[in-house]
Amino acid sequence: MKKRIWRKVLATGTAAAMTVSTLGYCTVSAADSTEISLLSHRYAALEYYAQAMVDNAPENVTLDTELTTYSDWQEKMTINLSSQSSAYDITYIYPPDLATFAANGWLMPLDDYIEKYDDVYDFSDIPDYLWDAYTYDGHIYGIPSHQWAAILFARTDLIEEAGLEVPKTLDELIKVSEALTKDGRYGLTLSLKASDMLAITFQCFLSACGGWWFDDDMKPAFNSEEAMMAIDYIQKLLPYLPEGSTAYGSDEVTLAMTQDLADMGLIQTTRSSTMDDESQSKVVGKVDFYNSPSLEEGGDAAALFATAGYSISAYTENDPELVFQTMCNALTKDAMEGGAASGMPVRESILTEELLNERPDYAAAWEAIQAGAKMRPAIPEFTEIMEISMTALADVLTNGTDAQKAMDKAAQECEKVLEEAGYYE
Repeated sequence: MKKRIWRKVLATGTAAAMTVSTLGYCTVSAADSTEISLLSHRYAALEYYAQAMVDNAPENVTLDTELTTYSDWQEKMTINLSSQSSAYDITYIYPPDLATFAANGWLMPLDDYIEKYDDVYDFSDIPDYLWDAYTYDGHIYGIPSHQWAAILFARTDLIEEAGLEVPKTLDELIKVSEALTKDGRYGLTLSLKASDMLAITFQCFLSACGGWWFDDDMKPAFNSEEAMMAIDYIQKLLPYLPEGSTAYGSDEVTLAMTQDLADMGLIQTTRSSTMDDESQSKVVGKVDFYNSPSLEEGGDAAALFATAGYSISAYTENDPELVFQTMCNALTKDAMEGGAASGMPVRESILTEELLNERPDYAAAWEAIQAGAKMRPAIPEFTEIMEISMTALADVLTNGTDAQKAMDKAAQECEKVLEEAGYYE
């Protein structure tokens, strides 16, 4: 992977970026006690990095951390940033949210700090495709900490005991799920809670069926023939999912696997370490990891790529350079080596063949990423589009509403959103 030339990134931007002359080149330290606050989503990797920020904070810096669910984080951070509150200095960030926040001017561009501290933090060890995920309108607004994919978690032992093989196609997924649904256990678990969690599952099936959220002209395409095929597969799998699955998010699908309620799951690898956590799991050593099934064997998998990291609020009242150091002290190579146990690393020097051999979940995720698994669309309007479209899909799955009519109506509404945003001439 080529080394990113930070000055080229700066040249593409606008006056929104801070200048190096403004920053200076001194090492920042807190002369007096400084309190810096972090608001974050919560799962194993994010718990690790939050603690790493606490443990590696600059001298005289105290870091206050608040970790919550994704939905609560998104709501609370949106309210704080939109009101220009300085309550939080650092925020967990997910690229689709980054696009919304950056478009509103809520995040601080980090280009100059990244260039200044490249030698200190070795940012060139992080490949360009990840930096691209944290770039909006020519500026970098976040530092990645880990990456993952939605892949197939499976009890291979039970599949083989039933005389079957791990499913490689969506039709096989239905067949195996049906066969394994017995004796109080379900064949499969999916996250179907509207809107964010349902969007993950829908995108996985949509990708496998050859569709996408938008067409080449940015017109909504989640009502296309391919989308209807994806929805049909999800509907066919409903009888083999635990009761109440339309309210399942990441925590619930993880619990279904760890408590031996489901034999397979389309789950994000941020939750894979929980499978072997003896304090939480009844299936330690029994869950294997595979790239997700495709429509046809060898085709695009029902997988999704994602990454998370950290950004700085545009409204911080602390020295932003000190905040940057506090954030990045937890994202060094040494810190990420420690974090590799709970989250798939983003640094090339850590994501080695040796690690992939040790971690089959990371190997399956890496296979999905290399095969072209896509990230959710990173446009400022996607949160609203997701809410409209996935509310419609939730009605289809829960109440049996006609899928084509529901998604057509949602597409018309979303097209108006995009038109008002200036996507069409």
